[in-house]
Amino acid sequence: MKTLYILHGGESSRRTAGNDVFFKAIIDATNKDIIKILCVYFARPEHRWQESFYEDKCVFEEQGVNKSLYMGIASKDDFEAQIRNTDVIFLNGGFKGFLKDALLSITNLNELLANKVIVGISAGANILSRYYYSQGGDEIREGVGLLPIKVFCHYSDKNKIELSKLEEYGEDLPIYKIPEEQFIVIEQ
Repeated sequence: MKTLYILHGGESSRRTAGNDVFFKAIIDATNKDIIKILCVYFARPEHRWQESFYEDKCVFEEQGVNKSLYMGIASKDDFEAQIRNTDVIFLNGGFKGFLKDALLSITNLNELLANKVIVGISAGANILSRYYYSQGGDEIREGVGLLPIKVFCHYSDKNKIELSKLEEYGEDLPIYKIPEEQFIVIEQ
């Protein structure tokens, strides 16, 4: 199995058909009956982690009825070991936190992620890219660069000016415009 990246445009917590397909795609991507999922909420304030975990766990369990799911919440102290022992790394979105710093602190991150399913929602998708448009900051920012792409999450046609800023920024890389409740899959 190659490393599979599933990038979601945002608002995955809405109960919609599109989001159900997204969660089902994550479960189906592993091709396993027993799946270990590490939920990473580092892009959010810590007091929201348990509630977010409960919401995500309920949706995963609904979509993975024929699978055995073992889910846990990432901790900064054990993050590298947790990555090593999981099938799916689920990087949920947010706007305050230490997701980028946590990923950059792991020197062999590419090796640890090999042959896993890496999911990024909004901020989680942004941080995996080389460059992304930050709606909260109304600016272009750099991700950790695991994917040599530019990402625009929460995209809609009203974002044409912001999209042109992203197109012009840095080197010429593929741009992925990902609307809310939609996702793309990249295999490496």
